[in-house]
Amino acid sequence: MARLFSVNIKGKVRNFSLPKDKPLVPLYEVIVNSINAIDEKRRSDSNYNGIIKIEVLREKTLFFDDDENTISGFKIIDNGIGFTDNNMDSFMEADSDYKLKIGGKGVGRFSWLKAFSSVEVKSTYMEKDLFKTRSFEFSLNEIEVNERIAISNNSSTGTEIYLKGYIDDYEKNAPKQIDNIALKIIQHCFLYFLRKDLPKIYLYDKMNKVLINDIFLENIQTDENKKMFTIGNNKFNLLNIKVTDEKFSEKNKLLLCANERLVYSRGLEKMIANLDSMIYEKKGYWYVGVLTSSYLDENVDMNRLSFTLSKEDYELLPDNPGLNSIEKKACEMVEEYLADYLLSIEADKMKRVTNYVTNVAPQYRHLIHYVPDEIKKLKPGLSDKELDDALYSIKKTFENETNIKCKELMKKLDKGAISSEEYQMQFKETIGKVTDVNRSALVEYVVHRRIILDLLTQGLKMREEGKFSLEKYIHQLIYPMRSTSDELPYENHNLWLLDEKLSFCHFISSDKSFNNKKGENRTDIMMFDSPIAVADDKNNGTIFNSIIIFELKKPMRDDYTQDNNPIDQLYSYVKRIKAGKAKDSNHRNINVNENTQFYLYALCDITPTLNDVLNNRSFTRTADNMGAYCYNNSFHAYVEVISYDKVRNDSQKRNRVLFEKLGIN
Repeated sequence: MARLFSVNIKGKVRNFSLPKDKPLVPLYEVIVNSINAIDEKRRSDSNYNGIIKIEVLREKTLFFDDDENTISGFKIIDNGIGFTDNNMDSFMEADSDYKLKIGGKGVGRFSWLKAFSSVEVKSTYMEKDLFKTRSFEFSLNEIEVNERIAISNNSSTGTEIYLKGYIDDYEKNAPKQIDNIALKIIQHCFLYFLRKDLPKIYLYDKMNKVLINDIFLENIQTDENKKMFTIGNNKFNLLNIKVTDEKFSEKNKLLLCANERLVYSRGLEKMIANLDSMIYEKKGYWYVGVLTSSYLDENVDMNRLSFTLSKEDYELLPDNPGLNSIEKKACEMVEEYLADYLLSIEADKMKRVTNYVTNVAPQYRHLIHYVPDEIKKLKPGLSDKELDDALYSIKKTFENETNIKCKELMKKLDKGAISSEEYQMQFKETIGKVTDVNRSALVEYVVHRRIILDLLTQGLKMREEGKFSLEKYIHQLIYPMRSTSDELPYENHNLWLLDEKLSFCHFISSDKSFNNKKGENRTDIMMFDSPIAVADDKNNGTIFNSIIIFELKKPMRDDYTQDNNPIDQLYSYVKRIKAGKAKDSNHRNINVNENTQFYLYALCDITPTLNDVLNNRSFTRTADNMGAYCYNNSFHAYVEVISYDKVRNDSQKRNRVLFEKLGIN
């Protein structure tokens, strides 16, 4: 007998939404149908023992008769009531309401053809005390379902469904191992597995066989702790589950269910700040919350893969709460259930954050006071870099909000739209935040100075191979090589190491030739400063009142001679400038006259060979004996030799009060 679908089956399948990452949905649909068929059988025999057998069919490959890394299909056999005439009529009617009372949507079978090329059905049922067998094939190739009915020799009812020809896009995303498939089935049918009368469900291939009910009992602890909460007039039930199987792939999840089946799950670690994968190591279980409600049953879509609910908050839709409100309230209940664990994690996290902002990054210290809720949202176990990135993001948001509030307050004041008392109150609150924002910026800068001093100290130490750092290490630390102040922002140099005043010169050239040509001798650092050109940042052709030149040498270098030394090298630069042979990086003349003052500095350790050079040129030692100086009248130049120890020690002394005041060790 031939039957004809009253709808376009290809269109139904085409419009059935089945994401590629949900390849087992057709299998779940068959399993639930089998459970329903066994339940229907029990209506006439309450002691009936139901059994469902699921065989995983493998591909045959060149090397394996049954390759465990493939799935070609599934065979599902149950001993339920079978495809009776009523069940067959329902099967043939799209969007049937035959199973409406138990949450059936009448569309589940269309998922079969979404992921499989065809389905074979063979079922034994009883009609008027006779056992009959109904068999047919279900596919997109035929719009008709040609069923065959015959008197059966079987003495019991049941159904065998063969999902065959796994479509590649779904097969490649399906779990291949028996244990993993079993866990997926448990997750989807969680509420069914909580039933004491659930049929025994076996899962097997030619190599392995498991009883899924046992896996559930061995690894799931429910503790009979269902909690109820309400949102508006709607009641929700949250069942708290402890999964003791370490390999449980879903880990900490909230399962939102409708009509006893999973609709979708949410990762709780993204929703609850202090919940992480360490819970298994510390407590010996993963947490799973199963959320059910008649409200969810009524608002699940036809495919049972999502809810027909908005994401709006409860405040906007008090009688019809959105998913955001539902999930938020469920998370509050989860936090209450896991309070002992979460509070200990919170304490450890805050101790770590407090230590970090006190001893490592004090520029974030004020955030603990002003935005404690944002700090509480930080995940535990972050690396220092991850923590710093997160704190920086919180800091920028806080600063932006503070600036906006400050501007709004000033606008209200200008318009006279605020009373004196209200202004005083808001001003007190806002000015405190602004002050701490600015203090934070200062702390950040001072921390930067401490780090630079630490790097300088490291650079002055002998390396493991018995050598000292090259000159370029110190050079890069003070001012990036091959660059000028036109090319770099102010904060990219550390000239304060030498002298705080040097930071404010109008033009700085680092390791650039006088004419910006390759191969020419270069000053290490040269600075121009002209009071006449205060309004201009660049060389505008005026006479420079002063020029500062630094020459850097490798730490502990000791091969200087009377003809090859940093003093004469500095003098050679002065000669070229005074002779008009020097141009800046823009090829403009560097103009000087007989009144231009030169300040020449050699940064190098005063080793024995350099000491001989200084003595022959009548240099005077500084009081700390870490430097030497003289004045050259013919060049109109003050010359100073500064050892690296002196640079470091003097910088540390100048900045020590800042470090101490801001609590930076």
